[in-house]
Amino acid sequence: MNDTLRKIKVERAAIEIFGGCNYKCVMCPQTSGRGASWTRKMRLEHFVYLLNQLDGHPLIQLEGSGEAFLAKDLHLYVQECSDRGFDSFVKTNGSFDKDVLNKVIHAGLTHIRFSVIGYDRDTYCKNMGVDNFDKVIENINYCKQVVDDSESLCQISLYHLLTDSNQQSTELEKYKEIADKLQLNSYVWKMHNWSGNIDINQRISTKKRTCGRPFAPEITIRAGGETGRFGAVTPCPLTLGPPNESKSVLGYTDKQSLYDIWNGELYNNLRQKHKSQKFEDISYCKDCDFLFDDPDVLVWTNDTETKLGHVQGTNLNLFEETREV
Repeated sequence: MNDTLRKIKVERAAIEIFGGCNYKCVMCPQTSGRGASWTRKMRLEHFVYLLNQLDGHPLIQLEGSGEAFLAKDLHLYVQECSDRGFDSFVKTNGSFDKDVLNKVIHAGLTHIRFSVIGYDRDTYCKNMGVDNFDKVIENINYCKQVVDDSESLCQISLYHLLTDSNQQSTELEKYKEIADKLQLNSYVWKMHNWSGNIDINQRISTKKRTCGRPFAPEITIRAGGETGRFGAVTPCPLTLGPPNESKSVLGYTDKQSLYDIWNGELYNNLRQKHKSQKFEDISYCKDCDFLFDDPDVLVWTNDTETKLGHVQGTNLNLFEETREV
């Protein structure tokens, strides 16, 4: 790394090391396609280059939308985080190879969250496009065993979405049963519309307010980008997929430092638009339902230490205050 590069201090860096996915979830823009240039793998040397530009002790989220476990050397990325004293977080569909999981836990992974959208084999297959419900439950139990046997401090949790507005009470009770059976912290959310990239909206359309992300001490870095580029920085993970992902790029780490992007004209213009609530002037934000003030979007959790706006694995809460940079 160039020693003259200035660092940025964030509480979380979502660094997508693999942009592709092996699932076809109906509620995810990955299913309709992001394009090959976005679904690439981030080289380890570029990942290290990015870590070396981060000050403090941020949480490193090793994905942004893709399935991180498709990188068979995922443990090397986790180890780079551990070697720096950074916490690391992987969100997964749970279809991993068990040998890879073993290596990742032993490399010091501190958080793993399983996305289980469906409470039985049929609903899981319908929502996630793969008949893997039983395998994933088996892998979750295997992960618990590996963590226990290795005396790892890795925290395991579950993530669910309510997908049928006519069956929400039934879905919620079924998800509660899964959490109780697995004895894990669980989070059940309403669906969201990926900044308007897909036509799903189960949130209440009220007066818009900033989501808080442009002011928050966090940064999102994609593995890929537009054709010929990689390491795109976007305002948040939610601009995933066409048309808004390309529109939302604030800079590319293949040519620019994180410091220059973080303090650049595009990022500062985004912050100013959010501060003045001129959301209609931001093409990739204006249709995002995270601008709606819906306190019921986190439908249920058994985690007594979290609340709406809390970024899991950090002390960061997007809604407690509007942060200025």
